[in-house]
Amino acid sequence: MNLQLTDYERGYLTAYYDTVVFDSLADNCDEDWFGVQIGDRMFDLKAWADEDTGQFVCVVYDCVWLNDNWQTNSVQDGWVLTGETDDE
Repeated sequence: MNLQLTDYERGYLTAYYDTVVFDSLADNCDEDWFGVQIGDRMFDLKAWADEDTGQFVCVVYDCVWLNDNWQTNSVQDGWVLTGETDDE
């Protein structure tokens, strides 16, 4: 099942990528995770630089509240915000 997002969530996550994640990767970070809360939902963004193409890739995952902490929902498919995911 694909990650279900509202238009607002897609826009917010895209803006967050453009202003925070991209800058972090551009500052020589090869891979990183970013947590973003929008209303009562939490998302993890996994971002990395593709070694073959040099392009930045970012995939958004939904989080679930489990054991008093947010956990990345690894069962559900993420939303590919940008780039290719062949080298995951």
